[in-house]
Amino acid sequence: MNIKYVFLDIDGTLVDGSASVPESAADAIQTARKNGHKVFICSGRSKCEIHDSILKTGLDGIVGASGAYVELCGKVIYSRPMTPQMNKKLFDYLLPKKVALYVETTDEYITNDIGYDYVNEYIAWCIDNNVSYDKALFEMLQKVDDLEKYYDLPINKMLYMSKEIPIEQVKRELGDEFTVVGSGIDFPCHCGELSELGINKGKGIEFLINHYNADMSDTIGIGDGENDVEMLNTCAVGIAMGNAKQVLKDVADYVTTDVDKDGLKNAFAHYGLI
Repeated sequence: MNIKYVFLDIDGTLVDGSASVPESAADAIQTARKNGHKVFICSGRSKCEIHDSILKTGLDGIVGASGAYVELCGKVIYSRPMTPQMNKKLFDYLLPKKVALYVETTDEYITNDIGYDYVNEYIAWCIDNNVSYDKALFEMLQKVDDLEKYYDLPINKMLYMSKEIPIEQVKRELGDEFTVVGSGIDFPCHCGELSELGINKGKGIEFLINHYNADMSDTIGIGDGENDVEMLNTCAVGIAMGNAKQVLKDVADYVTTDVDKDGLKNAFAHYGLI
C-alpha cells in the first residue's frame, strides 16, 4: 500500500463555523493514520490561530500561513515571513483606505482600531442571526495603536475587511506584487488575504513532500475556499467540500458532502484511506 499524504484546510473543511471538529472527521483522521497514511493541516491560519481543540485531533504536521510555515512533529522546518519592505508596502496601501486590517505572525494576531471594532460588530451580527463563529480566534486578537509601526514584525500574512473596497480592486492594484485571494472564512463584507507573491498552500505542500522524499502522486488535498485552489492544483487528487466555493469545485477531482454532513469521512472513504 502506498502511503498517502493528505492535506486538510481548517475552516469549512476540518471544522464548522464554531471551529468544532466533527466526531466523524476526527475518527476518519485517526483511522487513516492507523492505516499508515500521513494527515496534515494545510491552512491560511498562522500557528497561533490553530487552537488546541484542532491540534488534539492528532495530525502529522502543519502547513500554515498559506504555505509560508511548515511544522513537523512540533519542529519548524520552514518559515518564510514577508520582509519589512513588503509589510510597509501593504500598510501604505491599505491603512489610508481605512480598512479593518489583521496582521498574522507565527505567535501573534493583531489588528487596528477599525479591525477590532469590526470584529465586535461581526460577533454581534452572528449572535443576532444565530450564526456560529470561532470565539477562541477572536478572543486572541490584540488591538494595537499605530499598526504601521509594526512593519518590522515577521508577518506571514495580512487579512483585510472592508464594506467599500472589493477584493477585485485589491487584486488589480496589488496582484503583480503580492498573492491576493479571497478569505478562507466567510464574512459579510469584502475580505481578502495578502501574502508574498508566489507563496501559497501548494508551495508549502511541495516543500513538505520534498522533505519526506515522497512523491507528489501520493498527495490528496481537501478544501473549501479560493485560497485552496493552489492546494488542489498541486496535489495529485483535489477534493472540494460540499459547502465549497464554486471556484474550488471547478478545479476539484471530487466533491464530497458538507463539513457538517460527514464530508471528510466520506472523502476519506471514497479514496480508500479508511
